[in-house]
Amino acid sequence: MAKKNVQGAAAMADRGGQSAGDGSAGAPDVSVRPERNRKERAEEILHILRGRIANHELPPGTRLQEVELAEEFEVSRAAVREILGALEQRGLVNRVPNRGAVVARLEIEEIYEIFDVREALEGLCVRLATQNAPPQTWDPFLERFGDGMAEAIAKGEVEPYIDTLEDLRRETVRWAGNSHATHFLDLLLEKTHLIKLRVMLLPGRAAAGREMHVEMLRHMRAGDAAAAEAAKKRIIRSARDWLERYRSFVM
Repeated sequence: MAKKNVQGAAAMADRGGQSAGDGSAGAPDVSVRPERNRKERAEEILHILRGRIANHELPPGTRLQEVELAEEFEVSRAAVREILGALEQRGLVNRVPNRGAVVARLEIEEIYEIFDVREALEGLCVRLATQNAPPQTWDPFLERFGDGMAEAIAKGEVEPYIDTLEDLRRETVRWAGNSHATHFLDLLLEKTHLIKLRVMLLPGRAAAGREMHVEMLRHMRAGDAAAAEAAKKRIIRSARDWLERYRSFVM
């Protein structure tokens, strides 16, 4: 039933958002609802496609067919074109003459540039979060990055490390409270999601990263924003160095 409701909303939007009301006095204004549903549906599809690109379910060079996407998501081709335009604005898709929309391919030089920008933005977020958050905010993360995680990593179990990193990133960004930094970080991490995961899985990287994050969190717990920011920047530079060292395994 939920699927039929979504399809109906999309169909109404594609017909121009005509209201079902009779225009009588006192009738509720439903003209806004189809437009809102259309936008919500577009955001939902955009989120799905962004995830597929980030996880390489749609690898670089994949052609995104308007007709196929319209059929899969049961929306109009015009709606698909708008979504592809949004992906292009985020740098995830390129418009190629005679081929249409194609998933963008990252060159190694661009990846290094993204690491440089991440160093600045993530360092900023750590500094702001340290200044804004109560010191005890970071206690659960110090516990999660503790000896139990070290033992898990030594056994080859890196999932807890990856999950904790993502939770820490979200909490740091939340306490940083800088919407512009958050927006640009989302763009950058979206483009390098798989590369980031591959670097984490390199031999010894998770163990080294855990120790560096413990150091950073201790500075955050102590309220030393400058030292915490410097520690975060070292973490990003270290990841960049590991990528360069093992480039043939990652790319």
